[in-house]
Amino acid sequence: MLTITPEHEKLIQNHLDTGRYANAEEVLAIALQLLTRLDTEHQTWIEETRQQIAIGIAELDRGEGVDGTTAMEGYLQQFQAARQTRLS
Repeated sequence: MLTITPEHEKLIQNHLDTGRYANAEEVLAIALQLLTRLDTEHQTWIEETRQQIAIGIAELDRGEGVDGTTAMEGYLQQFQAARQTRLS
């Protein structure tokens, strides 16, 4: 059994009032399709992030990369340069 809150009913009705949707079932079907897409995109992002972390760890294990202080100084310099460009 599914219970829809008054807020959700109003949201569905607002979508129906636009005339773009034939009925509440269509609104809900589209919402569920979007939720599925969002879940898939999130899972893809997690997998890609894990891969990037693994690559970074392997690079550090090989002695590649820079320490955190050096990296942060580089980012700060880039930020300051971009800010100067924007203010000029």
